[in-house]
Amino acid sequence: MGGSIKTAMVVLWFTVTLVVAFGSSVLKNKVQGLERRLAAINTSIQKDIDEIHVLKAQWSQYNTPERLRKLAHEQLSLESAKPEQIINYSALHFNYEDNDVPSAVRTDKKSLTTLVKAEVKKK
Repeated sequence: MGGSIKTAMVVLWFTVTLVVAFGSSVLKNKVQGLERRLAAINTSIQKDIDEIHVLKAQWSQYNTPERLRKLAHEQLSLESAKPEQIINYSALHFNYEDNDVPSAVRTDKKSLTTLVKAEVKKK
């Protein structure tokens, strides 16, 4: 009986050793697969960071004031603002102020144009 227990213990330890070795091998393969995946993700992140740097440089180049001014002139045919196009904020007439503003202060288009021309002549 002593020999059979000894044999059973040897078989048990041998089986445990095989299970641990097999488990370690499987775990090692999974870890290596995850490390490869992590390396691929890190490479992808680095490529994205490099692309972002390039895009930021292009954005800075495309949005220079000189370039935008040139494009606006070519594409939109914008002209400089004329003095008679600039008015004082207090001269604007708002509908919600109709009841609160005396009629002497209210302005129409003709009087506003006259006011702007007079301001231009002063300068």
